[in-house]
Amino acid sequence: METKDFLKKFKGFSVQDFEDLTYAMIKPDAVSAKNEIIRDIKSRGFGILFQHEYQFSKELAENFYSEHKGKGFYDRLVDQMTAGPVVVLILKKKGIIPCYQLWRDELGATNPANAIEGTLRNTYTQKLFGGPEAYAEGRATNCFHGADSVASVIRESNLVLYDIAMS
Repeated sequence: METKDFLKKFKGFSVQDFEDLTYAMIKPDAVSAKNEIIRDIKSRGFGILFQHEYQFSKELAENFYSEHKGKGFYDRLVDQMTAGPVVVLILKKKGIIPCYQLWRDELGATNPANAIEGTLRNTYTQKLFGGPEAYAEGRATNCFHGADSVASVIRESNLVLYDIAMS
């Protein structure tokens, strides 16, 4: 589905619809494994409503992570997000638990060194970098993003989808 067509559909979603949706992203360091990751995401029961490979500008990365401005990792995060394309995803999964939380559970701990076996962050830190110790040593990055609330799903989706549509 074209971005502009998806945006029209997206505008029609109610807040209740967002309980079953989430904004997700494969960050630049993992895009090389995107096909395997997409298969893995689907095998975990998520539908993919929208998928688009996109290069974040510095301005978009700064706006996207604005709540972290002033924190020690902010500049490094902006640099990571602009180092190459990302894969933007709008995922869907119905359940008693909101989709964003189901996705974050599948991701595992933000620090891949603390992510339990079988979570996406653990799995792909192993496959792409050789293991969690690579993260601790600075050779690996957190390869995924997951919105942390329904409000973040709405904000992040709007920010990125409109940027894509305007490019």
